[in-house]
Amino acid sequence: MLEGHISKAFDGALAALHLRVLAMGGLVLDQVREALKAYAQWDIATAEHVLERAAAVRAYNTGIYEDQFTLIARRQPVASDLRAIIALAKSGAELERAGAKACKIARTVLQSERPTRTTASDVRHLGDLALQLLRAALEALDRLDGEQAAALIARDEDLDAEYAAGLRRLVSRALEDPRQLERAVDTAFALKSLERIGDHARNIALQTQIIVSRAEPESQQRAPDPPLPEHPPEAFGPGPETGDSPAPR
Repeated sequence: MLEGHISKAFDGALAALHLRVLAMGGLVLDQVREALKAYAQWDIATAEHVLERAAAVRAYNTGIYEDQFTLIARRQPVASDLRAIIALAKSGAELERAGAKACKIARTVLQSERPTRTTASDVRHLGDLALQLLRAALEALDRLDGEQAAALIARDEDLDAEYAAGLRRLVSRALEDPRQLERAVDTAFALKSLERIGDHARNIALQTQIIVSRAEPESQQRAPDPPLPEHPPEAFGPGPETGDSPAPR
């Protein structure tokens, strides 16, 4: 739990914000799981249930956004605490976007034709990977585990590779049977939504690293500028008499 500020009241408010983000994460995780179930079983009722709960996801994010500014305005946190507050709010925004991707998958079930068994299998496989990443991101955020967050960031490349492979298989099947083209397009959008959910999980892991270290993660730090030379380099002075650059030694 987030602690360490001189004001115990602030510690409590920061911990409450942390818990609120985790509660939102639990809802979004269930939204993604239900959307995948709706797609795999082509279950209209489950897809409608996902869309019905979209408002609850947005309400969570709105509350987190408001809590962020309330904490900053009332407590005037020091730099390290301010970074934690902003990182939690950004995590909430990433969760809302992941929830929106789950709704896109649910709409596919309501508006499109049922995919073939092979195509549905590709979506389920990528969906399992996306769920694993999102679950791991929330666990790292819950325990404030920087090592788990770093491992998750590396695993996002595996999901990207599976997404590319699934897309190639989808295009190949569409070329073999042009009648499947419309279904292939709908499935491509579902695969893209799952790939983006993995990206949102990765971004949550990056925010967890910021909270743990109370500093920017190394992957986002700007390299220091090179030191200025003590004397102007020869290039700024008179050049060689021939006007050519010195030959390399």
